[in-house]
Amino acid sequence: MSKSIPLIHKAAAITQIEALKPYIKDIWPIVHYSKLPIYLDSTSAQFIPYRAFSRLLQAAFEQLPHQAFIAFIQRGATSYSKQIAHNLKQNNKVNSLARLTDLLPIERVSSKHSTSSKYHSEFSLAFTLEDVEPFNFVGELYAIAVAHSYLIQQRSDIKKPSKYHLVSQDKSGLDKLSISTDTPQFMGQTSIALFYPSTVKQHSTTLDLHWEKQVQPFSIQASCALESYIGRQDLRLEDFSDIIKIPTRTIQRHLAQDGTSFRQIKESLNIAFAKRVMKQRNVSISEISAHLGYAEPSQFIRAFKKSENVTPLQWSKIHD
Repeated sequence: MSKSIPLIHKAAAITQIEALKPYIKDIWPIVHYSKLPIYLDSTSAQFIPYRAFSRLLQAAFEQLPHQAFIAFIQRGATSYSKQIAHNLKQNNKVNSLARLTDLLPIERVSSKHSTSSKYHSEFSLAFTLEDVEPFNFVGELYAIAVAHSYLIQQRSDIKKPSKYHLVSQDKSGLDKLSISTDTPQFMGQTSIALFYPSTVKQHSTTLDLHWEKQVQPFSIQASCALESYIGRQDLRLEDFSDIIKIPTRTIQRHLAQDGTSFRQIKESLNIAFAKRVMKQRNVSISEISAHLGYAEPSQFIRAFKKSENVTPLQWSKIHD
């Protein structure tokens, strides 16, 4: 059976950390606890582990008053969803719910527009998230907030949901948040779903659309999850395993099936990081090697030469 590493775009963490600042004076302890990579603004990496992001949400859930937590989630999710719409425009991509599968760890998503009479029309969106137990409850709340904000930006026929479904059965979480019962919530469902009254009256009885995320090879997922830590935190396999909550042997087995290893992926990312730094900044080889976690510059030089057949200094002169 294939294994997956739930990922989310780094912009989600950047906007959510920014949304946390009005409520927590010193955010670094909570960021450190969540095991999120640091200085995400300056990394070329695009994705981070969704589990680490959900751990941040969980920590905020436990520390903030319920009204502050709801505002925190909504503020970050709204900001992130606007970036989704902006990315669509920048990339000249057709506005599509399928884009959500690129920016949320969604396995599959479907939308349905049904008309039961000429007076009643309903739009619904249903999706399943990749598992991040024990943080599924806060992860689902965040995904609902992102999806809702995204939908109302894309569609003029919907406003407020009439109900929504959660897969999580953590009723105590909803009770703690004192979420308004004006919008019914149904827990323990087979998928997360949002339902809206729609002003569009279609002649057809139903209109169904479905998308399913294409599963990437495990080695690519691991590389995406690890890249944001390169040059910031020197992760061992055991550290990486703890962040994504997949046993080390399972990681090794799946990477071996893809013809690679954790060490090979990490060294490849290290070399790519070193090349970018040498192109963009005037820094010494010893500084780069220290950032990448090498005990001695000579270790980094050997690894670089093994990969590129030239030393870092020679490569820098060639590409100056």
